[in-house]
Amino acid sequence: MADIKWLPDGQKAFEKVLGAIPDGMRDAIKPKLLEMLGGKAGGEPVSEALVKKWVEEDLPEPQRSALMAALGMKTEAAPEQEAPAAQAAGGWDGNSEAMFERMLQEVPEMMRDVFRGKLMDIANQKAQGGPIKEEYITAIVKEVVPDPFKTTILKAFATMGGVDLSSVEELLAGDSGGSETLIGLLHAVQESYGYIPREALLLISDRKEVFLSTLYRMVTSYSAFRLEKPGKHVITVCTSTGAQLNGAPELIKQIEAKIAETGADVTLETSREIGAGNVEPGVMIDGRLYSGAAAQAQLEAIFSE
Repeated sequence: MADIKWLPDGQKAFEKVLGAIPDGMRDAIKPKLLEMLGGKAGGEPVSEALVKKWVEEDLPEPQRSALMAALGMKTEAAPEQEAPAAQAAGGWDGNSEAMFERMLQEVPEMMRDVFRGKLMDIANQKAQGGPIKEEYITAIVKEVVPDPFKTTILKAFATMGGVDLSSVEELLAGDSGGSETLIGLLHAVQESYGYIPREALLLISDRKEVFLSTLYRMVTSYSAFRLEKPGKHVITVCTSTGAQLNGAPELIKQIEAKIAETGADVTLETSREIGAGNVEPGVMIDGRLYSGAAAQAQLEAIFSE
């Protein structure tokens, strides 16, 4: 704090200002703050009153209100006239509310209420009257939050669903390509988990710098991908032209009826790419291909568990 003449109360007030700034940003911001405060002082000793005046008159929002609160100053939303809590105008979608709250955890507690309102305004603007979606919160973090907080928050988003993403981390570490490798990467994720968790898509979106909406289009455009965790058994019935002519529709109805009757933990899917449908429809059961009597025997075993 060289080149500034300090009065004891002024130095303590400035330390409070620094204490309200997140650790990772403090060293980078401190020289600029000292330069601004020195200009405000004009060579005169810096008192607590001068620090408060500088914060109130010279700093931009939302930092101004947050730092005024740190100094015990009244802001526009004084305690006796508290502003209503920030609300999602159109409600929340998916895990967006939990993501919003997790984002705010990176803000010092004394500044949190101020930032809550500002960030909620941005989220409502993105939602345009509709529910606030997860992708809007992710976009806010990428657009507004500086590193290292951005990286910390995005990693937290990726694990909020309780999915262990260590396998995805390993796959990403071994994949140095760009968008041309995404399909292969998604296949590898599904092979590892049995489906593609939403948390995995969030992590891939961040690391590969690909829009989340782009990844969703990919996984919903290919029937080979699934976004929901499959049941204990996965049954895939061939629906090629040959299979359709040789009993595939009837077999699908039979399996659906058995699932409804037994309540078995089974995921039923269809695919035109299994093959083996020229005589009898091929059935992929837990990754192995069957047809005819062998397929029926496997199905009976599953539904009698």
